[in-house]
Order: sequence, then structure tokens, then C-alpha cells
Amino acid sequence: MNFRWSLIRVVLIRIVFVSVIAAGAHLAAQAPDIASLRKQAKAGDAEAQYQLAQALLSGKGVPQDSKQGVEWLERAAKLDHPAAQQVLSYMYLKGGEQNIPKNPKIGLEWLQKSADHGNAAAEYGLAVMYRDGDGETGIPRKPHEAATWFRKAARQPGSIKSQSALQDMLQMRLISKAEANWRAAEPAKEAEKGKAAPFSVAEVETGLKGSITNKRMTTLVQKFGVDFKLTAVTQKRLKDDGADDYLLQTISASKRSL
Repeated sequence: MNFRWSLIRVVLIRIVFVSVIAAGAHLAAQAPDIASLRKQAKAGDAEAQYQLAQALLSGKGVPQDSKQGVEWLERAAKLDHPAAQQVLSYMYLKGGEQNIPKNPKIGLEWLQKSADHGNAAAEYGLAVMYRDGDGETGIPRKPHEAATWFRKAARQPGSIKSQSALQDMLQMRLISKAEANWRAAEPAKEAEKGKAAPFSVAEVETGLKGSITNKRMTTLVQKFGVDFKLTAVTQKRLKDDGADDYLLQTISASKRSL
């Protein structure tokens, strides 16, 4: 009996020991490499600047420093990092976060920029403003404009709130059934010069994930242009979706606005 219990104790101790090592390895893997992030951030890498800002603001892997965190967040936002722009917009819209004063006008500017770069959270936030109206930013109540932004967000993974919002607006008879249909392709808008509207980043992603080849997408972008700037973050997104170098070069040279 004593031998059996001794054996069980040895096994249990080994299990606990291995679990502790595994947990430590997992935490080490999660902790950001601050030195590497700083080096990349100083070299102008927007994604590294954003990650460094997150670490400094939260105190994860580095002593918390809100002042430096906001500075790196602003740097990333100015380099058109969509998530950084969205976080910065929230800080200005709410006020009091990390000593940033409330300034709805500046907050709206950053939110619009983030939404224009295809950030689903920003698209949703902008849609809510147009749905309800927002006196602080001066946005009027425009259900149809709200539906446009909800649809943009709804087409992206994990955007259940936007999909539900469209159904709610349909039930309230604020928009038509066609406007609530986020699965359908966005109707083309005619530009002032009679040209079809340029592609959004979400539309390019949808095409790449569907049956449109790089060659065909390149031809379409050359013909109609795009409405977004090809930042390092956007470029990575499109590459992950299968975009080749020639398509990315074409997109970079094809930005136009309505």
C-alpha cells in the first residue's frame, strides 16, 4: 500500500511540475518583446507602435506609462493604423482616458479615418452615430447612412452586432429590406465624373476570398480605383487574403476619392 501511494505521489508531483513549466512557457509566449517592439516602433513600424502603446497603457510586460503609451498610439494613428485610430477616437469622444481631454470633433475625425480604412469597430461606431444622431459631434440622424456603415461592418468576421442592428432598423421600418441585406454586394454609386465608385478595402477582401483572381482584381482596380490608402497594416491584411505583389502595387497607385 505504501509503495502504491509513493508511486502516486511521484506521478502527481511530476504532473504538477510539468503543468507549472507549461504555464510559465505559455505566459512567456504571451508577454510582448518590448525591446524588439521599441526598435521596430522607432523605425516607423505602425503595428509595432500600436502594440507598444497597448503594452505601455496596460502595463503588460513593461511598467505602465500612459504618457508614452498615448504618444505611441498617436504615432501609429498618424501612420493610418486603423485600430490605433479607433482607440484614439474613443479616448477623445469619451474624455478623461489617459489624461486626454474630451474633444468630440477630433474623436469623430479619428473614427472616420479608422472606418475609411475598413476597421469594423469604427464602422459600427460611426453607424450608431448616424442611426441615433449625435449632438456632440454634430452628426445628424441619417438611417440610410447608418445602414451603409452597418453593412460594411456586417460583412467582416465577428460583426454580429452590426448584422443585428440592420435587422432592428428594418423591423422599425427605418430602412428597406435591400438596405438591411448585408450579404448582397454594395450597390455601386456613381461619382461626380460619371465613374463607378472606387473599391473599398472590404470589397477587395471579399473579392480575394471569393472567386476573383489576382489578375482580375488588378484589372478592376486599374479601372475603378480604390478609396483607401495602402498602409502597412492594410497591405498585411490583403496579403493574408491572398493578394500578390502586382495587385498591391496597383492598389497603392490607384487611390481616388469621390
